Amino acid sequence: MIFSLIGIASLQAQNLNKVYGAMAEEDWEVALQELEPILAKKKKNYEAMWLAGICHTKRYRMDKAFELFKEALPLAEELPYFWIPYAEAYLVAERVDDAERTLRRLNVNSLEDADQADWYALFNKIQNARKYLSNPKDIIIKNLGPNVNTEGNEYSQVVTANQMGIYFTARRDGLGKIADDGENYEMVMTAEMDDLDKWKKDRPLDGFSARDANEAPVQLTNGDSTLLTFLDEDLYISYRQADGTWGKRQPLPINTNKWDSHAFLYNNGNSMIYASSFGNDDENSDLYIVHKNADGSWTKPYFIEELNTPEREDAPFVAEDGTLYFSSQGHDSMGGYDIFSTRLDSATGKFSEPQNMGAPINLPNDDTFFTLYGKNAYLSSSRPDGYGQVDIYRIIMFNKSQLQGKLLDCDNETPVAYAEIKVTTEDGDELTTTTDEYGVYKMVMPIERDFTLSVSKDDEVLYEKEHAIRVLFRDEFDVEQDFYIGCDRVEKEIYVKMINSFDLDPTNVPVPPVSTEGVQPVVEEEEEPIVEVIAEDPVVPDPPVVEEKTEALPPAVTPENIELPMVYFDFDKHNIKSEFFKRLDEAAELLVRRRDLRIMVAGHTDAYGTNPYNVALGRRRYTEVYNYLINKGVNPEQLETKTFSEDIPVASNRTVQGRAFNRRVELYFIDEDGNRVDY
Repeated sequence: MIFSLIGIASLQAQNLNKVYGAMAEEDWEVALQELEPILAKKKKNYEAMWLAGICHTKRYRMDKAFELFKEALPLAEELPYFWIPYAEAYLVAERVDDAERTLRRLNVNSLEDADQADWYALFNKIQNARKYLSNPKDIIIKNLGPNVNTEGNEYSQVVTANQMGIYFTARRDGLGKIADDGENYEMVMTAEMDDLDKWKKDRPLDGFSARDANEAPVQLTNGDSTLLTFLDEDLYISYRQADGTWGKRQPLPINTNKWDSHAFLYNNGNSMIYASSFGNDDENSDLYIVHKNADGSWTKPYFIEELNTPEREDAPFVAEDGTLYFSSQGHDSMGGYDIFSTRLDSATGKFSEPQNMGAPINLPNDDTFFTLYGKNAYLSSSRPDGYGQVDIYRIIMFNKSQLQGKLLDCDNETPVAYAEIKVTTEDGDELTTTTDEYGVYKMVMPIERDFTLSVSKDDEVLYEKEHAIRVLFRDEFDVEQDFYIGCDRVEKEIYVKMINSFDLDPTNVPVPPVSTEGVQPVVEEEEEPIVEVIAEDPVVPDPPVVEEKTEALPPAVTPENIELPMVYFDFDKHNIKSEFFKRLDEAAELLVRRRDLRIMVAGHTDAYGTNPYNVALGRRRYTEVYNYLINKGVNPEQLETKTFSEDIPVASNRTVQGRAFNRRVELYFIDEDGNRVDY
């Protein structure tokens, strides 16, 4: 939050006018430069120390801020307002009890009305912090690391369509010239992940690396072919050229003579929600919506009254499931910017009441530029554990994952049966399971953090080692991991693959059972006496075989006993996943060889979405499979297509797993009239 210092009497007004002017413009580094010679000249200039403490708080240098506030304590006797920025510093540092204790040292009734408003605003944010920090969500938040984040500022990130690349802006030493606010100009950077999702070293993005302008990416869309950027208080759009370079920036039609900070295109590019300060006398940004007319022009901006507050709103992002995320210093924020979510009610045309995303996504500092792709998200944050002032973080929207596999001896054949597997986290939580006669286990384990995995049997510890599960979002599920007793064949880091979707349930992944081929089961000793008793029973000879005479039947013309595949799809997707290519190739080979066969290619969806949308989605799905078979040489006259949308579920739409089975294209044999034939 930003407290206004206008109206607070300066004890050294002649010296500090420039400082107060820079702070009013939020040019914290400029203010610190003005304070440096003043503090050097007079060691006990308490007001200058206090102002420097405020500036360092705004730049998230908390150790320095606390040092200055403590040295400036004598100022509190003459300036009661002293305690409000001091309490704010404790809140930014997540020291909520200290923040409230410090704030209560000030009698609110002794303040002027405007200052009382600041006191109550901070008090309310402290209470919000208490509420949300005490009930954090079970998710994983990880810093992107030193190849992206530095001692400077990195923020405003957008990711590529495959989620393996990132564009962001950086303000750090050595990148650009010094701007009027005392910091380096913004420069657009880019980086890519390696195969194990570790970030490679960043570099300037070609065409967006001016050294004397502030520029930031705000949206990457249309298969990475369209880029929206912020450039010196306005918004622009660029298109990728045939040679891979970016074309000339074109201004968006929403630009004004005020600060237009962020925009997001959605609804196939026909709608845009954006943040601008053009209608706000306090220079605070608000959210607006415009829609494209039939002639290509845009409607007048619509002020989103139910989302905007007297504070700042910024950084809108519309996820594929229709949820709008944005940053706000208002509502029930617990500090600076918090991330909020809302949805548009199509019946009323209004957005629902914004919901604070809570901890640990939001903390009592600035959390903004939230983007969500299925269960994978990113945000920019000034939280204390970063490399610099503002860093970029990745969020995995869960903290546990299914893992299955076998416990085996080093020969890869002998199972460790009926053994207990125990997982112990760094917090002391324990999870256990037991292997079966084949050494097979299936359990839920923590992800993206170290844990100890131990195996014991008959009170003997057979295996104990630290591991960490890393989640890779890919186009397949692979959560299988074997462990070997008596030999070191498993690395510390275990990688699992998951198909990223909004309805992914990582604790119940649709994967086939663990294969036990080549493994000899172990029979428990307690069962041996039962086997012996059965062996002692008298042997009864088998009854004689009586051959029945049957009339010879003509051989049926069948499709060679092949089982046609079922092709499953991710939520709201119609692309065929690689795991189904082999089965579709087998079906195509059969149809090419047997031109007398005809099949139906039927598209289905789950129950999410409107019926017209699901009819179209079912059509897109069967079209993908139809085209795949045609490209493999199948005669189009052998294929019929139809979309059944959500009308014929094969499982309950009330569960995640059920909906996953309903999102399918079903192939089955038909006769000349299109009726289903069961061979």
